[in-house]
Amino acid sequence: MNQYLLAAIEFAFIGAALFILFPILGWMGLLGLFFAFVGFELHLIWHRRDRETKAAMKKKQ
Repeated sequence: MNQYLLAAIEFAFIGAALFILFPILGWMGLLGLFFAFVGFELHLIWHRRDRETKAAMKKKQ
């Protein structure tokens, strides 16, 4: 799947979730969800970079 199409679908789902959750959570709740989302994405990036680093070191040997 094209990465831009995937990103558009992802942002549409995030927007829909925020639209649905705003009346329940309010601004502080949405801010908390944003921080949780960013933290999770950074966690995934860390694992990917760690895997790439280990693969490069293994390939070097």
